[in-house]
Amino acid sequence: MKKTDTLEQRIRRELAAGRGKKQVLAELSRKHDREEILSIVNTIPDEDRRQRYRWLNWLLCLLLFLVTAKKLYDIAILQLTAVAVHQFSPLLLLYLIVPMINFYVLGKLVRFHKQGYQFMIVLGVLALVRPENRISPDIWFYLVIIGLSLFLLRQLFPKNHQITD
Repeated sequence: MKKTDTLEQRIRRELAAGRGKKQVLAELSRKHDREEILSIVNTIPDEDRRQRYRWLNWLLCLLLFLVTAKKLYDIAILQLTAVAVHQFSPLLLLYLIVPMINFYVLGKLVRFHKQGYQFMIVLGVLALVRPENRISPDIWFYLVIIGLSLFLLRQLFPKNHQITD
């Protein structure tokens, strides 16, 4: 165990070694950090579930990356057009908020964090509110993202595997 390891990395290593979540909680927790360890244990899946659904998770990550790359391309075209006609405004940079949020969530999904799947369901539904996202193929991307996020959330984090204090 390295001193630079984060608590999450230590917990992941223990889960990968075949220990159960309750055993990891009992071994690593002390009075002052039991809540933090309990939170981490409940926001990452068991190793066997993680391995079983990793390809679907990578598909979800790829779809989110494609949607984000398309959004960045559209923003770049808008920015370049605005500069070309001398209509650039710093307010146009607000369009970068959505890609920044997507990259944040992508980081959560790559690490199989429960919060990432929850965010993707909400963000996918909110994306469908915008008319430019309801055209083909974008609408299909968002519908698949919502469906995959919901499926992975239920499969990776079943209610009966959540540890309560």
